[in-house]
Amino acid sequence: MKKHPGWKNAVEEILARFDSEGYGVMFSEREILTMFDIEKPEVGSYEEFQKFNLDRLTQMDSLVNNLQEEHNLCLQNVRGQGYVLMHPDDQVTKAVEKYRIQARRKINRMVSICTNVNYDALTDEGRRAQNQALGRAAFIRAAMNKRNVPIAQVAALPK
Repeated sequence: MKKHPGWKNAVEEILARFDSEGYGVMFSEREILTMFDIEKPEVGSYEEFQKFNLDRLTQMDSLVNNLQEEHNLCLQNVRGQGYVLMHPDDQVTKAVEKYRIQARRKINRMVSICTNVNYDALTDEGRRAQNQALGRAAFIRAAMNKRNVPIAQVAALPK
């Protein structure tokens, strides 16, 4: 019996395959769409394709989140092949790679915004807030780089 929304059906089918085949089981894009009970339009209007794409992405997001949060399984896209249930070791490594890069970019952006400010227009409270923010950024950067970097080296503040 199919469940609605389709991602709930996909969760059950993926769990059944996981129980029999374990980690590393591969699901093609076609299998996932069949589990969702949606069909890719072969010919149609732009709006129909956009509706299909939105539905597919929404269901895929719900599926991945549910597998991760409720069943501790990571379904990862493998370009050109489909989706694979990752082994926990690989899951951790992939997550660290992906989010460490994103975190570093966000920290760098925050430092840039805090550093490139009209220093003369800052109040004493604003200067304290800027120094505090830059100090926190230095701490986070040092922790991410696994080395000790003096906070004073992070940003040379204008006088």
